[in-house]
Amino acid sequence: MRLLPAKASRIAFRVSFTACLAIFIGNALPALAQEGAGATATVQKTAFEMIWSVAKTPPYVFFVLVACSILTVTLIIERFMFYRGATGNAEELIRKIKRAGSLAEALTAVEHAPGVTAQVIRATIQASRDGCAPEHIEGVAQSAATREQISMEKFLPQLDSMVTLCPLLGLLGTTIGMIKSFSIVAAIGMSDPTRLAGGISEALINTATGLAVAIPALFAYNYFTGKKEAILMDMERSLTELMVILKSSTPH
Repeated sequence: MRLLPAKASRIAFRVSFTACLAIFIGNALPALAQEGAGATATVQKTAFEMIWSVAKTPPYVFFVLVACSILTVTLIIERFMFYRGATGNAEELIRKIKRAGSLAEALTAVEHAPGVTAQVIRATIQASRDGCAPEHIEGVAQSAATREQISMEKFLPQLDSMVTLCPLLGLLGTTIGMIKSFSIVAAIGMSDPTRLAGGISEALINTATGLAVAIPALFAYNYFTGKKEAILMDMERSLTELMVILKSSTPH
């Protein structure tokens, strides 16, 4: 599957940012730990305690990320259920139409066939059965295909927006958290570096949450886009064969 240049550049930016962030953490936190070796040991927070400490800290970026995660899961489930019923066997439909002795029999043969391609084929056969001219039948087929394409692309832009938005929100929350952590250092100095390390670790939860939402959204978006392209190619091939059948059966 090919990605658009803009999509590829956004993915490269996220990967580069994550790598730089990991390098920063790997270099900064050990240094802080070494400086604070003589400090009093503190009890490590659990993951839930760290998340809760971030959630109740203004400006509530974490809550926005939670809302985005709920929306992302909802979109993925909705699109999965849609594409589950949108796929169909286009080749089998064409075989049934070829075996039919008339347009009425062909329409009956594909009446209950699942998938968006079957809906376009039914609309095209119905138009031919109603006596439309061949040039008008092509217009009907194109209109039905466009309508189904719009339904297949529904909610995909929103899912793509989650891929871009969530890492940026995570970065925003992390930046705000690190600003607060370093403001504490500016106020009390480095007498207790564990407070700085703890603040940074809590701030990075926002970035981790943003990436945890964006990565499944990216895979889902590419998967659904691939399904859409595959369905459209089958639809185009089936309509081409169908138009040949309809034109050959039309009396001159």
